[in-house]
Amino acid sequence: MSCVALALFLIGPLSEFSWVNAELAQGRASADRVAGVLGARPAVTAVPPAGRETAARRVPVEGRLRLRDLTYGPLDAVDIDIDAGETVGVVAVNPADAVALLHCLGRRADPERGAVELDGRALTTLDLAEARRAILVAEHDADLFEGTLLENVVAVGPAEGRGAVTSAAAMSASGTDEVARSLPDGVDTAVTARGRSLSGGQRQRVALARALAADAPVLVVHEPSTAVDAVTETRMAAGIKAVRSGRTTVLVTNSPALLAVTDRVVLLRDGRVAASGVHGHLAGTHADYRTAVLA
Repeated sequence: MSCVALALFLIGPLSEFSWVNAELAQGRASADRVAGVLGARPAVTAVPPAGRETAARRVPVEGRLRLRDLTYGPLDAVDIDIDAGETVGVVAVNPADAVALLHCLGRRADPERGAVELDGRALTTLDLAEARRAILVAEHDADLFEGTLLENVVAVGPAEGRGAVTSAAAMSASGTDEVARSLPDGVDTAVTARGRSLSGGQRQRVALARALAADAPVLVVHEPSTAVDAVTETRMAAGIKAVRSGRTTVLVTNSPALLAVTDRVVLLRDGRVAASGVHGHLAGTHADYRTAVLA
């Protein structure tokens, strides 16, 4: 009986020891990952102090983009000129080309050769925060935050000196107003972390509304309508065109509905510019373009 009682008494402490060891192992692994992140070298080169002082003046952004001999990853000597206020579509036969382009435009990486220029100045000469404020890259897999639907839309806030796009206009253009009407508390409905309480199509519309409400001088949107129906996609295309009128917009997408509202489209194939023109003309004359967009 004494042995049985002792064994029962020791079960608790021994279980605690095993739990502590497991927690210690997980903690050490997490600490290694945190140390790796904190010790990682910056992905982009910082601007010298003189450049930061110049950038701090916040010269108004016109929105002229130029990709000059841009070489990064699969991209090879890409040259694209985008005028201020122009809406340009970019179709990438290889999705890796699109990802590399987004990284360079959002300054998540610096090109191996060539440059991305904004109003005649290379992004590498601008303060990083100012460059990202001027060029907003809304990626396809953008996460939502824990909070209300409206708080997600206005999370970024309009660029300084602008603010022409209201949250209501952004939600209407993206179809988020329909999402709000379907929720129990409308725009005040709570959204869980990463938007898991919403469907894929609802998350995409809210993320697009957030990007539009930011009213950045240059907006780059990557595949914002892959999880919505054709009617909603057409509405989103018209909404983007209307809300972004007079502002530089780049739509990196293979969606015919979105490409139809652009001023022109650039086709990337094998890391290079393979064609450029109006969507309807390219769809009728360029086989690779038809395969990428209409297949």
